[in-house]
Amino acid sequence: MINPQQWQRHVEDSKDLFFKGYPDLFRAFEFSVNYSVFYNSLIESKLTEASREVLGMDSPSGVALFSFGAPARKEMFGGSDADVAVYRAGNTNQELKLRDKFVELLQDFNFTKIDTPVWGTLDDIQRYMSTSVTEANQVMEAQFICGDPEFRKRVESLRISLYDKDIIARNLIFQFFYFDQYYGKKASPGHLNLKYCAGGIRDFLFPMWYAQLKAGIDGNLKTTAMERGLTILYEERLLSQDDIVDIMKHSSSMAFIRDEVIRLTPGDMDGKITPQKSLEICKKRPSIFKNNQDIMGLVERSRRKVISAKAKVWEGLGQYFATTKPEGWNAYFKKALARENCELPSEFEHDEVINTAKIWNLNAQSAEESSDYIEKISGGDSWIVLASLLSSPHVSGSIIDSIIKRKGLTPGYEYLLEIAARNPNLKNDTLEFILNDDSTEQRFKKPALELAGRLKL
Repeated sequence: MINPQQWQRHVEDSKDLFFKGYPDLFRAFEFSVNYSVFYNSLIESKLTEASREVLGMDSPSGVALFSFGAPARKEMFGGSDADVAVYRAGNTNQELKLRDKFVELLQDFNFTKIDTPVWGTLDDIQRYMSTSVTEANQVMEAQFICGDPEFRKRVESLRISLYDKDIIARNLIFQFFYFDQYYGKKASPGHLNLKYCAGGIRDFLFPMWYAQLKAGIDGNLKTTAMERGLTILYEERLLSQDDIVDIMKHSSSMAFIRDEVIRLTPGDMDGKITPQKSLEICKKRPSIFKNNQDIMGLVERSRRKVISAKAKVWEGLGQYFATTKPEGWNAYFKKALARENCELPSEFEHDEVINTAKIWNLNAQSAEESSDYIEKISGGDSWIVLASLLSSPHVSGSIIDSIIKRKGLTPGYEYLLEIAARNPNLKNDTLEFILNDDSTEQRFKKPALELAGRLKL
């Protein structure tokens, strides 16, 4: 049995030893790849412990644990979330009790938070991969940790059967627009948010998604997801070998610094750096940093390198569309990006990528002129189109209300509740509708609950 206090000391001691032996911060991802082995051992230990208590056996049948997020990408340093999916053959009471006991056993291990979604059956996987972007991404990046090997095969066979390049490309387009606006919502004066900023940790995802588009799912990732993505960009002649080395070094540095900030500030899940925090890191790591300006300068250089990698993903995505879309498609896509308000021909009227680009490039005037268009597409089922509408500050509260009441509680669409709660045009009765629902996971209601608290509802 792994003791929580011993685990925390082991992580810190290992980190200290590694960076004393290798004061070159550019090798930080070497530590994170090795740390993933320790993390997986903890997860396996806790599953065994939970299984003994709930089922009376070491290895439960029909249950397999997969990491997602930073642990799956091998970009975790110890202070991040524990992202682990408990995939189950069914929804039996015993399986759900096992999941609950497993989550309980992880609570004392100093993770920023324990993220183990309730959904996890094969039907759930199929539903989310067919509708949502957020949950589908979790399935796509998932890495097996432990559990029933036969059930693991069923999970991996299912996600391979659902793999669709066009869906990944469509999702990538949405993520470019979505994250760029979301960074603005997370920005505050006085600090830099290392997770949600241009060139920050969240932008590490774009090379990974590009690798999924061009090379498929990697169910046995041996290095970081960032390195896999950069390698694909190199193979596509979008990056040089020197570019890969440079971007890897700087993204590695960004990840390390963010973890140091998280450890300095318990409860800060993003990693908000200030000159004072950089000074504290400098005092803690004198063998690595000369002064706090050295840290802030490194962060800015790292951001520029990550932004350059993301730009190459956009370039590669454009090449993908050029070779896979029908004649004439690219012209309308460019018009959407250029904010040209034009009618789409029938063959492109329901194209998710073009409609997504049109929505994200609306301004107050064009939104008013396009009210009939907005109302029409708000009645569809495309997750990325509906999520784009809910993200727009130029879409009315009535449209937001109609989308949420029609689709927000539908399995596979629950993340729309989070997006809607961040829109300033959300109406109070729509907010109350979200709060009064008891059919969806509480995690989807967190922004709504925070908003209700600020409004004192």
